[in-house]
Amino acid sequence: MSLLSSPQGTPERVWSLISLLAASGGSLERTAAAECLNPGFTENTIQMLEKPTAFSQTLGAATSLDAVETDRTDLRLHPSCPTDSYAAFCDWVHARLVSLDSTEKDAVVLETFAWVAVETDRQGSCNWLHDATNDAFADAADKALPPGNDDDGDRRINTVKLAAWRRWLLSLGLAVPLPIVGAAAHPLVDSRVARVVRSLEGQAAQDLSADAFLTLLAPRLPYLDGGRMFLETARRVGHALAPRRLSPILSATLRNLHDDGLIEMRLQGDAGNLMHLHQDRTHKVSSFNSVVLTGAA
Repeated sequence: MSLLSSPQGTPERVWSLISLLAASGGSLERTAAAECLNPGFTENTIQMLEKPTAFSQTLGAATSLDAVETDRTDLRLHPSCPTDSYAAFCDWVHARLVSLDSTEKDAVVLETFAWVAVETDRQGSCNWLHDATNDAFADAADKALPPGNDDDGDRRINTVKLAAWRRWLLSLGLAVPLPIVGAAAHPLVDSRVARVVRSLEGQAAQDLSADAFLTLLAPRLPYLDGGRMFLETARRVGHALAPRRLSPILSATLRNLHDDGLIEMRLQGDAGNLMHLHQDRTHKVSSFNSVVLTGAA
């Protein structure tokens, strides 16, 4: 199974399974775990049992991530999987997905997001994302993705997998829900980029060139400007990236982090090495050539 072929294996349910195993010393008999996470309920005085699909898909998602190992009778927590907080777990999932090669089935989660970032750059805004039907979005995304190795024999992304894909994006800090019934999740990477900035030990309050700053981000956020997924997607779909201009998604996030005081984008020295942000007439910063990580400490 994979993350997207296990739609009931939501991030929250996978975390519940991990927490259960951690509380049980790192391992638990499979039936006992299923009973804990999939308890019965009473309806009209009759004891009922939930269908086992939710548990089996939760286990499928957890094993796809290598967070949980299993045999016929027992489940074991992988020692690398953090158990101290949900945020730490989501960071661990993000790091694992970033490390995957395109041929691995769960790479589709971030590769699809890379296509969203590239397509948003091509169209100049996120409006297309909210105008597209699920069918149209899934068809276009699947055509843009590299060949994969799905074990379900289906397309890498389809309308059934979209709900799971969006839930994992929300958990990873790559999107936010919109308060509109039926609306797609809106791509917003502020929280993920902020966590990366805070992790850049030794760089706090140091003046970095724009290029050096983006070079630090690219391997950690490969689905954004300069990252391998972003660049490969642009080449694959034939989108010519504008030189020294950032995409709408990354531009919006850098402006937000600048306003929040986590970074400070500056103009200083030689103006020949400017990095331009996507146009936003409501914001005072339109270009920069240095960055101070003011809130990284």
